[in-house]
Amino acid sequence: MRKKTKWLALLISGLLVITSIAGCSSTSGTQPTAEPTKTAEPVTVSKFPEKPFEMLVPMGAGGGSDVFVRTLVKIVMDNKLSPQPIVVVNKPGGSGSIGWTYVAKDKKGDPYELSTVSSSFYSGPVSGQSPVSYKDFTHIIALCEDPNLILVAADSKYKTLKDLIDDAIANPKKINAGGASGQSLDAITFYAMSDKSGASMNYVPFEGGGDVITAVMGGHVTFGFLGPSEASSQIEAGKVRALAISTADRVTGTLSNIPTLKEQGYDIVVSQLRGVVAPSGISAEDTKYLEDMFKKAAATPEWKDFVAKNYMSEKILGSADFLKQSVLQNDLWTQYVSKIKK
Repeated sequence: MRKKTKWLALLISGLLVITSIAGCSSTSGTQPTAEPTKTAEPVTVSKFPEKPFEMLVPMGAGGGSDVFVRTLVKIVMDNKLSPQPIVVVNKPGGSGSIGWTYVAKDKKGDPYELSTVSSSFYSGPVSGQSPVSYKDFTHIIALCEDPNLILVAADSKYKTLKDLIDDAIANPKKINAGGASGQSLDAITFYAMSDKSGASMNYVPFEGGGDVITAVMGGHVTFGFLGPSEASSQIEAGKVRALAISTADRVTGTLSNIPTLKEQGYDIVVSQLRGVVAPSGISAEDTKYLEDMFKKAAATPEWKDFVAKNYMSEKILGSADFLKQSVLQNDLWTQYVSKIKK
């Protein structure tokens, strides 16, 4: 009986200890607090582009800028590189200044308004013919360039550029060069060559490339300036000979044997750069999206075929490098445009 009583007392004592421990653990002062559940930060997904783009050509239909833009846009759309359509619109006038002013001023900050560049993109502002300059645009990407060729007739006594320049130095004002009229790349190249070489030559402006090559072949001018697309057939036919090309590096393909002005001792790089710009004030993210989109287009076989068939030279420059090139082009035009007016 005594053992039974003792066992019961121990049982009761044990239950009291357990109850005491449970009570302590439920006391608010010692209750461990659970960490609050953290809500994941929402991921921001860019919705750009949300609507169609407009690609404005500040020149008339059918010209070099128009063909460049329409070919580029077609390749983008055919390869489904843009989720939104790109509508090409021509807005000619004022050697491009009307269209570029519209893009820069009326569409500032709008990433859906795109345009292209040509030589008058640089010549217009420095000559006072355009109220906007390269500084008013976001540079997206440069894709290719149209170089300038320095040509003589096939039977010319000048076999190299050095032959021509040496004769021009020895006989001031006896050498005549033919090129496009107005503030053209031809005229800029001519005055840069004259300045760098010290030769005193005459510049004869013509209305178009056809007139220039006729004058060269007929001996009416000593040499002339032409784009590859204008001169290639006559070069291949052996009627004219190219002494130099104005790009930084030699071009590929059938014209790869033509030396550059630079490698012949004249630090002159002049070409009609072709690329895509947008108004100033668009975001870095939208700029990168557009740069990548057009870079993919430039990697397609269709684009490379277009560049080759039109005797252009591929020149892929991203946004930052494209802007640097525009600064150089602007400086060149600023240096020589006053001489063209004389």
